[in-house]
Amino acid sequence: MIRDRGKMKWQSAFFMPEHVKMLKDIQIDANKTSKPQLDEQQLEEIQIVIMESLDYTLPIKISTWENGFTNHMTAIVDNLDMIKKEIRVEIQSDYEMKCIHIEKIIAAERT
Repeated sequence: MIRDRGKMKWQSAFFMPEHVKMLKDIQIDANKTSKPQLDEQQLEEIQIVIMESLDYTLPIKISTWENGFTNHMTAIVDNLDMIKKEIRVEIQSDYEMKCIHIEKIIAAERT
């Protein structure tokens, strides 16, 4: 007597580590986004918010884009280095200093 399995497909019981890594990489690549293009008005607004934080030590929310992913942090701008094109910020959640390249910033808003 032959049993009909219908449309059930065979599944492998074992994946090689290379296959697992490839599947994870595919999932990560699927979640990546492209860097948003900012117009002059948006760049000017980011500059104003950063300068206010630098002058008055106000916390701001900074959004950065790196390798296809957007990161958000609340920080106070400590220093602005136009030669290196970096800003040094003090992150509010863990009180550490971090340098952020200006080109990576996609948004800055007052908290």
